[in-house]
Amino acid sequence: MAISSVPPLLLGALLGTAPPTAQPRTPLVRVVYEEPKKPEHAAAAEWVKQEHVLDDAAGMLSIMRLPKLLTLRAQSCGESNAWYDEETQILTFCYELVNDFIKLGERAGQFNLTAEQAVVGPLLFIVFHETAHAVFHILAIPVLGPEEDAADRVAVYAATAFGGDFAERMLRAAAFMYDTDSKARKPGEADFADVHGLDRKRFYNVLCLAWGADHKLYEFARDLGKLPQERADGCSDEYEQVRYAVQVLILKNVDMKAMARERLKAARSRLAR
Repeated sequence: MAISSVPPLLLGALLGTAPPTAQPRTPLVRVVYEEPKKPEHAAAAEWVKQEHVLDDAAGMLSIMRLPKLLTLRAQSCGESNAWYDEETQILTFCYELVNDFIKLGERAGQFNLTAEQAVVGPLLFIVFHETAHAVFHILAIPVLGPEEDAADRVAVYAATAFGGDFAERMLRAAAFMYDTDSKARKPGEADFADVHGLDRKRFYNVLCLAWGADHKLYEFARDLGKLPQERADGCSDEYEQVRYAVQVLILKNVDMKAMARERLKAARSRLAR
């Protein structure tokens, strides 16, 4: 799955045209694949390496002008998770998470996704989400409201900015991920208190922003996701709010020429087929 992924910061680039800044473009993204700690993680570790998921993501991230080195690291974690560490500037992606997506991929037909797309799509969305956290931190981007919600919105915007089948498949896959997670168990008090929103709410947030971005391209958000009319009516405004924030706060840090190149690569990726 040679997937070109674009993290949240890149979103800005997708926003439209903007005058290039005087800052030199220095790629500051590296990828580390650690050896799996358990035999059951071996297949996931091999898959991530062979399909170059993090390498492709790093290529997309390199269009950002960041003053610090970002590291994308795949490893065994002891849990199914992914996160950004502000002290080390490391984005960690767990082999356990990849394993979970591989298992879920067999049930992705209901969202009109192949098993492959159901693995790559959510992983790329999570890359965008965690990169949004990194961008907020490294560039000192002001965030009004819960940061986890903001990271989701930037991730959705980054996908829609690429457009075409690549973005459509990724957002289908993100919706599939949140839909599946929301049905896994009944939420308890810990879930309501968590910094992350409830998965069902995140599911509808993805659908709304996709619908607001392009009614035709993301038609699935209404037909497949059953987005309520009262929410759908305001989705264009919700998307515009995110677009404007990215344009004002992030776009100046994006190399537009590099963005155009990576967008073409995304259009040729397996996720777009």
